[in-house]
Amino acid sequence: MPGDGLYEKLTALRAAGAVRLDDDETEALSVALAGVSGEVWLFGSRVGSGRRRGDIDIMVLTREPAFETSQKVATRFFSSCEEKVDVAVFDPDWVTAEQAELLFRADRIRLA
Repeated sequence: MPGDGLYEKLTALRAAGAVRLDDDETEALSVALAGVSGEVWLFGSRVGSGRRRGDIDIMVLTREPAFETSQKVATRFFSSCEEKVDVAVFDPDWVTAEQAELLFRADRIRLA
């Protein structure tokens, strides 16, 4: 699987009950996030086992252009899996107070 070891990491996190993703979502995320520079986090309702289904929320901290990065990840994901994905991209050098609140309060797991 593509994704620089991401598929294996997601599979291990699933097995441990740390994330709620099915096989298709795991594969689609590993493809969608392949080659993305910076930190990548899964956050929100798919982290942990105690919540019901929800969309897949990805947070990327990168110095790459935010809109292009978000579109690339979302398009790649949707080409493999028709589940809803939200991709939030932040420049780590220019984080606003609202973004910092999201970054530090959300349930999250670092993927890359």
